[in-house]
Amino acid sequence: MAMAENQIRVFKSLKETRKPEVAKIIGEIPEWAAGQVSRSCPAKWDYPKFRLNHTFDGYQMITKFDIKGGKSGSVSFTSKFVSSEAFKRAEASQKPIISEFSTRTAGSDAKSALGKIVAMILQATDNCQYICTSEICRNPIVIGHAGFMYELDPKSLHCISKYDSANDFSLHAISAHPLTDPATGETYNVGISIVPAVKWKVVKYPQGCKSSPLKETLKKGKIIGSHSCRTKSGVPLLHSFGMSNNYLVWIDQPCHFNLAKAIKLMFKGFCQREVMDWFPEKKNQFYIFNKKTLKVMKTEILSKDAFVFLHILNCYEENDHLIVDLFGMPNIQFVDAQVLAKLRAWHVLRDAECPRLLRFVIPLGVATIGICPENKNLVSVNSTATALKIDDKIFLQPELVSDVKMDFPTWNKKFSGKDLRFVWTTGALCPSVHHHKVIKLKTIWFGKLFGNEGEMAGFYGMAGWEGFERGRKGLF
Repeated sequence: MAMAENQIRVFKSLKETRKPEVAKIIGEIPEWAAGQVSRSCPAKWDYPKFRLNHTFDGYQMITKFDIKGGKSGSVSFTSKFVSSEAFKRAEASQKPIISEFSTRTAGSDAKSALGKIVAMILQATDNCQYICTSEICRNPIVIGHAGFMYELDPKSLHCISKYDSANDFSLHAISAHPLTDPATGETYNVGISIVPAVKWKVVKYPQGCKSSPLKETLKKGKIIGSHSCRTKSGVPLLHSFGMSNNYLVWIDQPCHFNLAKAIKLMFKGFCQREVMDWFPEKKNQFYIFNKKTLKVMKTEILSKDAFVFLHILNCYEENDHLIVDLFGMPNIQFVDAQVLAKLRAWHVLRDAECPRLLRFVIPLGVATIGICPENKNLVSVNSTATALKIDDKIFLQPELVSDVKMDFPTWNKKFSGKDLRFVWTTGALCPSVHHHKVIKLKTIWFGKLFGNEGEMAGFYGMAGWEGFERGRKGLF
């Protein structure tokens, strides 16, 4: 089949595969490659008289590959939609009832006049988009940016339970990627509350929750830190954060959801994209949270140039420096590039606007900024990244680690918070030669990027999908 046909097929609505489909195996699957690979992806946008607008709006499907290694090895595939209220109500009405990221509600399914009025007030969608496995639950969980979480049965993919972080922790946005400290077994997540004021908050779960249902784990979670957001009327875009041995790092991006606009539009109806603002002049602000003192470093740390990102790859400490690797983009064009009509016509993001691997280096000595020299690079580790003190602020310029357009990383989580050697990513959805490819990077070789060790083509549908692996030794 021609490549163009495969590319366009990625963005068409799918049906569930309840009965396992077994693949034909050519060769032999290694004994160690046994387990389960599950992914979440948007999979339904189209109804007979309505189409959702954006890839982020698609109702989420969980796909699963069950893998058995050895001479009698096999691979079977199943898929199922997440049973969110947003999806169930859309299926019943054949149109979206709850607004999604870039699609307004198409009407109310309420019977009474009062119910229709109440429905006009924005409901946060529980169409959760990101699947992950972590130490906070015995089963995989699916997380949405609005704070909803589902616990899944790994065999049937049925939703076992559903929770709302707004009720449990008063969080109205959370990171889709909780992180577990390999040394202590404790798991952290970062979220945002908007009542009574917009604040960053840190949640910690104790070790030993991996064998517990999500309901029991959430009872054990505690808010251990809080810090005001720099913008009182905006909620920053949040998808991931970083963690080293001693610190958490989150970044306030100059991309905010404007609460003032949302309130003005509430009774007219709106979607999140309509209240999403981009302020590149504000740059990005880095927050460093000490896991022992539970305090945020007071020094204001900003990027020299504005950028936007979804995934922090890694965060570790080296010679009194904090190193943060992430996949950065120069603007928010990636959002509008994923309008469904554009993608189905194969109008994709330009190479210059695609994510690339950047390294920011923060000298921890800037905590006592008064003794730092002015306009002098404070970075003393082996990197071309810089950190300059200008008027009692620190401005960071990153090192471009790789010009390959890529994102959606995975690595051996046992090495989280350390200098990684291998990373697997997927090529960005753009004209780059790496699009729709799995990329293996031998990332660290005496502290520098060694290069692209290999790549594997033919994996169509890697744009906007996230996954996890379960197995005896892991598939990576």
